[in-house]
Amino acid sequence: MTKPNIEEIPVIGWLYRIFSERKLRYDIVFSFMMLFVFENVITFCFTFRSNNIVSTEFAKRAMEQHSNAALMQTKRYLDDVQKVVMICRTLVDLQNPNSINDAKLRDCLLQSLKLYPHFSNIFVGFATGNYLGVERKTPNARYVMQSDKALPNNIKFLIQSQDRTATPIYELWSYYNEDGVLVGEEKNEIFNFDPRTRPWFLMAEQKGDFVWTDIYEYSGSNSLCITAAVPIYSQNENKVEKLSGIVGVDLRLDELSTFMKSQKVSENGVTFIVNQSEQVVAYPTITATKASQTTGSRTLMSIGEVPNKEISIAFQKHKEMKEKSVEFTYEGNAYLASFEPIEDGNSIDWLVGIVVPKSDFSKNIDDMQKGEMLIIILVAIVATFVTFVLSRKISAPIIAIAEETQRLKDFYQTEPLQIKSNISEIKKMIDAIAAMRASLQSFGKFVPKVLVRRLMQKGTEVKLGGKTTEVTMFFSDIQGFTTISENMPADKLVLHLSDYLNELSAIIVEQNGTIDKYIGDSIMAFWNAPNSDKNHVFNACHTALLCQKRLGELNRQWELEKKPILYTRIGLHTAEVIVGNIGSDEKINYTLMGDSVNLGSRLEGTNKVYKTKILVSQNVYKVVSERFLFRPIDIVAVKGKKEGIQIYELVGQMTGDSRILPTKDEVTLCEAFAHGFKLYLEQRWGEAIKHFENLKKDFPQDYVTELYLERCLAFKEAPPKRNWDGIFVMTQK
Repeated sequence: MTKPNIEEIPVIGWLYRIFSERKLRYDIVFSFMMLFVFENVITFCFTFRSNNIVSTEFAKRAMEQHSNAALMQTKRYLDDVQKVVMICRTLVDLQNPNSINDAKLRDCLLQSLKLYPHFSNIFVGFATGNYLGVERKTPNARYVMQSDKALPNNIKFLIQSQDRTATPIYELWSYYNEDGVLVGEEKNEIFNFDPRTRPWFLMAEQKGDFVWTDIYEYSGSNSLCITAAVPIYSQNENKVEKLSGIVGVDLRLDELSTFMKSQKVSENGVTFIVNQSEQVVAYPTITATKASQTTGSRTLMSIGEVPNKEISIAFQKHKEMKEKSVEFTYEGNAYLASFEPIEDGNSIDWLVGIVVPKSDFSKNIDDMQKGEMLIIILVAIVATFVTFVLSRKISAPIIAIAEETQRLKDFYQTEPLQIKSNISEIKKMIDAIAAMRASLQSFGKFVPKVLVRRLMQKGTEVKLGGKTTEVTMFFSDIQGFTTISENMPADKLVLHLSDYLNELSAIIVEQNGTIDKYIGDSIMAFWNAPNSDKNHVFNACHTALLCQKRLGELNRQWELEKKPILYTRIGLHTAEVIVGNIGSDEKINYTLMGDSVNLGSRLEGTNKVYKTKILVSQNVYKVVSERFLFRPIDIVAVKGKKEGIQIYELVGQMTGDSRILPTKDEVTLCEAFAHGFKLYLEQRWGEAIKHFENLKKDFPQDYVTELYLERCLAFKEAPPKRNWDGIFVMTQK
């Protein structure tokens, strides 16, 4: 069983690589930073712990103070109700059953409602069935007798007086403005309201003292309400007390929720009221009521239905621990909560709850700790920078040599070697690296640089061998170069050819191509080896068009310089070939092998027959036919082959680089020629002749059109054999 390589073990291998191979500069900086961090971490941890203790104590004291204050404010809010009903009770004329018309009583009720905006209604119900009530106008309120007519905006209060002792009995609705001035009245002789049947009347009568009713739905609205009521007693001639009436105040829960909103404990704290049935009586930010699914009436929301989950968690903690103050954590945040009962000696069983994120109280301390951390970080950055500068001066020459060695390994030498040092050993290393650079640069001119870079990175000996890979091959050759070389001095010819090869080679390399070799004036290159290239067909076609475009620019320049103009022919073919290191033990060449390589070379030579510039095989056409403009040229069997392949002329690139976009005439020619070529293959000689004659008139310089016109005329005179497949057999390379 083989032992595992320590470097392959995930965490251990990572640590091993860090500590077994380190940079000198980083060693210096790391040692300093370890001392700095150790000292400051200990200091910060001690300070952090001390601040947390202080912060927690401060938060608890602040929470206790706010809780007491909120409880007192809520009690005062409710005590106002009891105080008002007690005062109004003293103004009721116990001997006069018609005191509903008493001006002092009416004014007291009206002023109480104006003075306490959280009251919804204040009223007196008599044992005789008479009733006097003042209520605040609700939004969208309408007249009682004219329910289709909204009350004017200037009406703020409604007074309902009901006299069951009058003949006939009646109900009078009086409408008052903000100043208490009567602005309208309505009289109703048909009504069903009897105060003696209302829960507040019955509960106060039964208890004989001040009482809070259960929560119920407020008449005429979707709000819930609670009523405070106190009985009024009088004595008859026998000194026996009897019930004369009930004074009450309606308190709407939405107004109580508004009051809770004003009890702001902290920025994110929430003050609310919950009863012993775990129902939310008042909540500052949401409507704490919901519609019943059975009756449609409004009911209280349970504590578990509140969107803020920390509220229900706090209440459950309070129940479990039976403590007024609790502390808990939810979603990574610490909270403080307090629950205080409202003890008014009556029937209210409410709790005033407060839930506050602990961070609201400790914000200043937290900010101070953040400030301390920021200062430590800033000092660490400055100290690291200073240490880094000093370490750089110490290790710069060694690091420069290491980096230059890495560049040699990656075969990147674009800048001159500039390393200076007064240390003799380092000087010797610099001289050795300079000599190695020069040798590798020379070597890269004989072997593809991509291959040299790969060999340098692997650090292994080159071995013979290859693998089957799909590549796109590029072959180019200069037209009539033999004639040009015979009429030009050798030294000038070499320079002129060098300019040509440099320009085309640069384009090939820029488009991810690998230059295999130069054969005189010819270039052989390929794509998708040794580096993988998913777009190798596109890149080869793009390169061919760019080469022809650049050569046209060079020819115009050379013509001005009185130098020979060069025309090049290019052939492209995509196929699977053997790619690899081929040769002997003494000499190895990274190149291609296979029958398809010869086919690619033949395509370049086929340009001579059709006087074209770029010919591609059907394999190339199939992959990129939608991205480039082609026209079919022929079905040929190159020399040495019996099977025919369809070849195409590459004319331009349909989108993208504006330099090689086709002209409108080129598009028209390709489309028209493709139709004529179809007629030719279908042996419709008459139609084909007529089509090519018209095409020749529009494009008289197009040799391929003229060639096919001649073929069609010849075939019309002497038709081919029945099994003719359109293949043209090449007799020359």
